[in-house]
Amino acid sequence: MIELPLQIDLNTVSTDAALLASAAIILGTIFVVIEMRDNRRLVEASFKQANTAALQLRQNNELATVDLITKLYEFANSLEVQRSWFTVVNTKISSYEEFEKLSKEDKLAFQQIASLFESVGLLVGKGFVKEELADEMFATRLAWQRLEPFVKGTRERYSSEDYYVWMEKLYDRLQKGPGIA
Repeated sequence: MIELPLQIDLNTVSTDAALLASAAIILGTIFVVIEMRDNRRLVEASFKQANTAALQLRQNNELATVDLITKLYEFANSLEVQRSWFTVVNTKISSYEEFEKLSKEDKLAFQQIASLFESVGLLVGKGFVKEELADEMFATRLAWQRLEPFVKGTRERYSSEDYYVWMEKLYDRLQKGPGIA
């Protein structure tokens, strides 16, 4: 058996290496393009999922708001609150001194209705309830007109501007913007 000496042609090796490198670059580019397409699809799917989640959150928030305002409205329509409302609307005081002359039960009626509208004002002010919805469901303007002497007198008597501030803010907002009077 005759052994042939191993001969390596450097030109052939160099050409083969260049072909292999070119093939590797082409295959790498194809791989990157495929991965980019897959990543784009994943990003699009994630974007759609995020939009769906945001829409679901918005719907849940709106349902919670409707539930909240419905419960508040049910409370406002209770016999106890309606009695207080009737007292406040029909007892037209023009000063805090007149309020102080009222019976204990009538004074509590004023406090209950003022507290109810303070709650509504807070919910609107913090963005939980839309201003238009509160305006349509509650007689805020009439409540403020009847309660203003009580509210301002309470603030003066106790040296604090904090009493029923959200109710007044709601009234002011409704006076400035469109709504049902």
